[in-house]
Amino acid sequence: MLGMFIFIFLALGGVQSALYTNNDAARALNPTLAYIEISICFGFGLAAAIFFAYRISGGALNPAVNFGLFVAGVMDPITLVAYTISQSLGATLACAVVSQVFPGTFKGANQVFAPTTTAQAFFLEVVLTMGLVLTVLFLAVEKSKVAFWAPMMIGIYVFIAHLLAIPYTNTSINPARSFGASVVSGIWNDHWLFWVAPLVGGAIAGIIYRLYKAVSYETLNPGQDADH
Repeated sequence: MLGMFIFIFLALGGVQSALYTNNDAARALNPTLAYIEISICFGFGLAAAIFFAYRISGGALNPAVNFGLFVAGVMDPITLVAYTISQSLGATLACAVVSQVFPGTFKGANQVFAPTTTAQAFFLEVVLTMGLVLTVLFLAVEKSKVAFWAPMMIGIYVFIAHLLAIPYTNTSINPARSFGASVVSGIWNDHWLFWVAPLVGGAIAGIIYRLYKAVSYETLNPGQDADH
């Protein structure tokens, strides 16, 4: 819960700051500037929060990741439920604090922006979440010499995902993040999509991981962690 609070405070605080410092005139001249600032806050905010929580919970800060790990067979159902509840509470608390600390109307709720269709938004969130969970599985769950890079690489992935999807859905890929923002903003448009699509993406990643493990993918590149 604390790790999620740190992540969402940095991320949604970044939304408030970017939209406050980039007024309408500035955004008209350079509409991507706010997207870049927000993406940096999400990506590196997540990396910092994962580094903090890594030794406590493995840095699990996303219900879709929980579900992907459950499908992959590396998380039990009790942990899945407990983490999802605590992540949702942490995100909601962070959004509430952000709404009071930062001036202006609270922003950042996920919704489908026209002319994006619901189907396009759904599959965008599925694919992006699938990639995120695969990154977690193969960098954090699978122990190797590069595992210590996992928090930073996961953060970089989230940074790229936000650069890609902010104009279309505000980028969820995390149901708890979407839930907290909707509770505080009161915006529930298309909210179901930001649970179902990430969970589907996480499940697909878990199935892919199982398939790779079933065929002993490690034998394709033997000695990859050798010292020579």
